[in-house]
Amino acid sequence: MRKLFILGLAMFFLGYQSIQAQNCDTYEIKLNKQVQTKNYKEAYPILKEALQNCASEKVNYYNFGEIILDELAKDATNEADKKKYAQDLIDLLDKRIQYFAEDKKAFWEGERISYMLNYNLIDKQQAYDAFTKLFNSSEDTQKVSANTVLLYYTTALELLNEDKIDFNQALDVYFKTKKVAEDNIELRSIEYGKLAEKLDSIQKINPQNQLTAAEQQIMENAQSAKNVFVDVNQSMEAILKEYTTCDNIAPMFINNFEVNKDSIEWLKESYASLASNDCYDLPIMQTIEDQYKIVWKKQNPQEDISVASSSNNTSSTIGSDYADGARKFKAGNYSGAIASFQKAIDQVSGTTKGDVAYYIALSYQKTGSLSNAVSWAKRAANYKPGFGAPYQLIAGIFGSNANSCGSSQFEKLSAYWVAADYANKACAVDSRSCSWARKAANSYEATAPNQEMAFQNGKKKGESVSISCFGGATTRVR
Repeated sequence: MRKLFILGLAMFFLGYQSIQAQNCDTYEIKLNKQVQTKNYKEAYPILKEALQNCASEKVNYYNFGEIILDELAKDATNEADKKKYAQDLIDLLDKRIQYFAEDKKAFWEGERISYMLNYNLIDKQQAYDAFTKLFNSSEDTQKVSANTVLLYYTTALELLNEDKIDFNQALDVYFKTKKVAEDNIELRSIEYGKLAEKLDSIQKINPQNQLTAAEQQIMENAQSAKNVFVDVNQSMEAILKEYTTCDNIAPMFINNFEVNKDSIEWLKESYASLASNDCYDLPIMQTIEDQYKIVWKKQNPQEDISVASSSNNTSSTIGSDYADGARKFKAGNYSGAIASFQKAIDQVSGTTKGDVAYYIALSYQKTGSLSNAVSWAKRAANYKPGFGAPYQLIAGIFGSNANSCGSSQFEKLSAYWVAADYANKACAVDSRSCSWARKAANSYEATAPNQEMAFQNGKKKGESVSISCFGGATTRVR
């Protein structure tokens, strides 16, 4: 009898769980229908019931719930209802973070603060403090939304204008938000660039070839997300452009140096902030670098200081060959820069290799070694998909030095087709290059051989033309 009782009890619970799962599915279906038809008031009690009974079961409750509660709060005709729905929205996001913490926790924490500020549940100072805590504590900050980045930045500027924070605090927010925006731009650029390269590759075989529908959607989503962060980054830089020059930000670090010179974290963060603005020629960067070596050696008496700079050798790593190369480049010592960057490229990984290779390409261009410049620019593009600058550099080299390409006038002018190809490629992989690329490509095409010249040289539209200069290139007759 006891066994039968236990078996019956187990079957009861299994049956209950099955019914519960069906109920949870039903809530999801009902919420989806109400959201699709914009019946937000009808959806509200369904959402409340779903969260009461199945809060941890379906992430879609939170996706639908955010839409429902935000719309109800926006449409509320009195302040009490607006506050009620807004608070429900905050409670919803709290539950989302609680039950689905692995699902972009930093993103949703940022959205939570943003909603609280937008609906006046907290004031600007409280929002600023909450944003600061989020950006200082989260290892996942690069996954916050563009809206969170911009709102933190604009909130800091408003508090600066109200004399509630000082300029150094506002600059600190600028550096934090700029880094997050740039990290997101690079993340989306890589995603988009890899597929753009794949598309280019398959269309060389057959111009009619296309990516799969899923790949095209990924490209579109990556490009859209990237464009949003590009706009945010440009907006932030435009607002403080005159204040964030190297000469203007240097005093912030000079004034804080004595107090913080024994803090290895402050030294690293300050150096990284200056590096992000390409301020390698500032004396304070050298001062920070020298002090870092002293503090690091005190903390690691048995280690060689080269260990500190050789690991994670990036543009913001103190004492790195990358930083040394950048300093020499800014000083006009291009041969010295090449030597340092060529050491650095073997020490870095990921897309940083693309940054180093691009610097090498620029350095070779400055020395007049154009074939080497083109070669390194191609390597930079391979290392860092979605990076348009290397293609711009190659386009400029072919476009500005067409007379060096071939012996006949047709061969020389055909170099402009190559230049146009690379300009178009820059825009294809990186929307930031498009403004320049479209103008440049039109200019190059206008200077390239016309149909009559192509005909006189035995070439028809669509036929390939080989160019022997700067490592060689193949293009097609227009």
